[in-house]
Amino acid sequence: MIRNLSINRIYHSLRILGIETSCDDTAAAVVDSQRTILSQACRNQLKYHQPWGGIVPSIAKNHHYENLVPVVAEVMKDIEWNTIDAIATSVKPGLVISLWQGINFTRQLLQKYTHLSFIPIHHMEAHALTVRLTHDVPFPYMVLLASGGHCILGIVEDVDKFYRLGETKDIAPGEAFDKSAREMKLHEHPLVQDMAGGAAIGYLAREGDEKRYQLITSRYSAKMKDCSFSFGGMLSQIRRVIGKESIYYGSSSTDEQKLKDFAACIQASIVRHIETRVHRAILFCDTIQKSQWKQRLVLAGGVASNLYLRQRINDLCSHYGIELVCPPVEFCTDNGVMIAWNGIERYRRNLNVFERMPEIVVPEGRSPLGSDISEQVCACDLSVPFDWKTILGKKHVLL
Repeated sequence: MIRNLSINRIYHSLRILGIETSCDDTAAAVVDSQRTILSQACRNQLKYHQPWGGIVPSIAKNHHYENLVPVVAEVMKDIEWNTIDAIATSVKPGLVISLWQGINFTRQLLQKYTHLSFIPIHHMEAHALTVRLTHDVPFPYMVLLASGGHCILGIVEDVDKFYRLGETKDIAPGEAFDKSAREMKLHEHPLVQDMAGGAAIGYLAREGDEKRYQLITSRYSAKMKDCSFSFGGMLSQIRRVIGKESIYYGSSSTDEQKLKDFAACIQASIVRHIETRVHRAILFCDTIQKSQWKQRLVLAGGVASNLYLRQRINDLCSHYGIELVCPPVEFCTDNGVMIAWNGIERYRRNLNVFERMPEIVVPEGRSPLGSDISEQVCACDLSVPFDWKTILGKKHVLL
């Protein structure tokens, strides 16, 4: 049953508990409607998955089961349950086996604390709205959501109104980073062995020459004048180069500088592909006379914490007079704060706020965010420079 909120209920200071278990991070937080983060906690499972080269669903499930009680207990240590208005829980998209853990635990809490409402949360919607907690960002705005599982470029017109300009057609940039790092055996490198794959590549790339190797995106990307992403072809090429030239940690033919140079090339290639799509989205807004859509651009998601990406997109935005807004790095990765804040946004609008959890809540591994308008982008037939700053010192390739 959806709750009908009174005017007084809407405008008093709300407190929402957010629970996040969409992948391998067990996170929770309490946020109020005054934008105050009252508490937060997170347990990361990175060390348990690293030996396997990726997230193992069964391992993630077991650690969520173990971590949910202590994480929520830590968050609620100094907060009375009767001061909480609702629990917001991520239910899609993500690892279904992980999402189930958060949903089942939330159900137990709602049975114990019967005054609490329930707010199901779309994980990517939460990423897109986090910036409104950390900055004064009004609607509408353009958003790039780039993470290990997703890459979406879209327009946020309201709390529940999104338009997708483009999304990944195969793998996400974070996955391309992580798998490249795995192929390079960076998990064995003493300088970066405790870092996630993307962070390891970013760290080594700081002292690398991105011009040493030239990596290109897939043929699909070259043909389609849209804002969609494709990193599968690039990853295949990265693997071929690694195999051909033995560019991995511990190889007798690879020194430290060669590793750094290849890391820089990987990073530059992934970022240039993203940058090109953002560039087309900016031109698209002008073409359809929706300049209000591009007044500001928000970067969010785990890959948005990459400083090289931030710098490149910042330069592009500066060129067009667009305001770039990035949530703090700690809120770019999965966290309970963004789930709680999304709950605040929805509670105040009475959007899918339930008096009690429905009998059937089914998590979704995949769930599109908003309406797809990518065909409108294609119809505009907009060519943009593949590398508008010509950092390789070569002639523009129009895509």
